[in-house]
Amino acid sequence: MRLLFRCDGDGRIGGGHIMRCLTLARAARERGWDVAFAMAEGGFSDRVEREFPVTPIPHAPRAPDPEAPPHGDWLSAPWERDAEVTAKAAEGADWLVWDHYGLDARWVRAVGAHRAMAFDDLDDRALASDVVLDLTRLEGRRTHHAPVELIGPAYAPLRPEFAAARAEALRWDVGPVRRVVVMPGLADAAGLAPLALRALDDFPALEAEVVMGAASQSREAAEAVLGRHRLVLDPPDVAQRMAAADLCIGASGMTNWERCALGLPTVAVAVAANQYPGLKGLARAGAVVPLTMDEARDPLMLRNAIRSAIAQAPGLRRRAAAICDGEGAGRVLDALDYRFRPVEVSDADRLMRWRGTPRIRAASHDDAPLDPARHAAWVAHAATRRDGIWTIYEEGGHPLGHASARRTDGGWLWSFYLGEPAPPGTGTRMCRRFLARLRAEGSGTVAGEVKAENAASIALHRRLGFHEAEGREGVLVFERALEDTAPEEERA
Repeated sequence: MRLLFRCDGDGRIGGGHIMRCLTLARAARERGWDVAFAMAEGGFSDRVEREFPVTPIPHAPRAPDPEAPPHGDWLSAPWERDAEVTAKAAEGADWLVWDHYGLDARWVRAVGAHRAMAFDDLDDRALASDVVLDLTRLEGRRTHHAPVELIGPAYAPLRPEFAAARAEALRWDVGPVRRVVVMPGLADAAGLAPLALRALDDFPALEAEVVMGAASQSREAAEAVLGRHRLVLDPPDVAQRMAAADLCIGASGMTNWERCALGLPTVAVAVAANQYPGLKGLARAGAVVPLTMDEARDPLMLRNAIRSAIAQAPGLRRRAAAICDGEGAGRVLDALDYRFRPVEVSDADRLMRWRGTPRIRAASHDDAPLDPARHAAWVAHAATRRDGIWTIYEEGGHPLGHASARRTDGGWLWSFYLGEPAPPGTGTRMCRRFLARLRAEGSGTVAGEVKAENAASIALHRRLGFHEAEGREGVLVFERALEDTAPEEERA
């Protein structure tokens, strides 16, 4: 598998896009995948060049572009030139993974990658990608869809040290708050660190450690008000430092999910407007004490927020830890590395176990216990019959479910189920991908028969664009034309 990443980072954009792409890239490299980047010249690209090949995108003047996305001025060259350079770098890549608010569907189409995955949590433009990773979304549906949507912090690509430190970090109950870690972001263009240090003057019992980049724009200002506290630049052990803290004052970015993974009570500050929607979701979940940057600049509001976080620390810790477990990078790569393979005779035991679970038996038209001999004969027949498609769905090499379709006069009669516990959204993407597989066989209709009490399958069929047709007693029939793709199924 070969991945090409396209992202940028600098004092204006910040470092979050680079850091999450680097995390995913490292995890891919651990699997033996080939990884490269395309990035604007300068900025934070040197951080990536230490680890991966980087194709530079030279700076060039940009003409006014009335169709540009809201962050179009974050590009360092015209999007057409950017696409031209990226396309050359993406030759032979299995996936283009892009993370840039200044790029949009026009750029993706111009690059012409085989398959594309977009990091996007703004939902302010079309993406024309096969997969969208919206890791900050805690509620509501996207406006700009993709055929496969990886939604929520379960897919947050965190460095492996956070998952490794999680168990130890969550072992202890929150006691008196003593140790504070201040995490203003890689560049701290907003100047959060000195604001936090001044606010901590009102809390003489607290000891703080400021963790920031050596090139941070607020470094000098933070050093001027450091007082009894410590400043640590680019430490290699961030997870351990966070795990050792009782409270964090930090920017609301990717570190939100790192703090959640460790159950670290936090005053989270939206240092950029695009961070606020995600922060509001965390606040509604009771996982942070939120502030806007304007509020953080008010000394009284920042001190009150710190007092509030100290008072609610145990609850913040519990609710944050329930949101993200730090295992997202592996889930994202698994979702990219998928396949449907034919059912084989050797799958008999696996399918027997799956079909024997109470959940799947309850959804089956025949919910009687399986007879092993008859089941083995059914699997042997499925492995050789030619009147349909009988498959095992795998992600990351792990068998997760079964999807099949038998030919009918007008098209297909399909069936499916997930056999193994799987991340959120796995069933939907398995079904969407199987519909695409059927569509590749030609036009026609696909129908599904669902027990009337199976609310989950009914909701899924409706979500996949099926309409209810004439059924029979206790069984609903759903149909759709394969060529009538729903907006969610297109690279819009």
